[in-house]
Amino acid sequence: MNEEEQKRLSSVFHAYNVDNSGRIEKNEFTTICQELHVPSQEADVIFNRLNVDKDGTVTLEEFISGFKEQHQEDEDDDTQADDNKSSGGLEIGNYFLQVSRE
Repeated sequence: MNEEEQKRLSSVFHAYNVDNSGRIEKNEFTTICQELHVPSQEADVIFNRLNVDKDGTVTLEEFISGFKEQHQEDEDDDTQADDNKSSGGLEIGNYFLQVSRE
């Protein structure tokens, strides 16, 4: 993940951190995912993955770090054959990056 992608994720984080708490609460994250047409069950999985300290919120650091890890996993997957990749996982980081480009 390059610096520009990190800046875009930061911008998205701040845009959806509507109460300016420095944290995205579950309801704010749910709103993001609904706008991006991410199924609610998948949104829950992603939120729980990002919420590293399990305090019910996602900080900017957790947000960016979670997508860095996902980005690295995606790059690692690219070295495998396409038919070995799972087709079930939506990459919400890609959604966020796409939205921030618009």
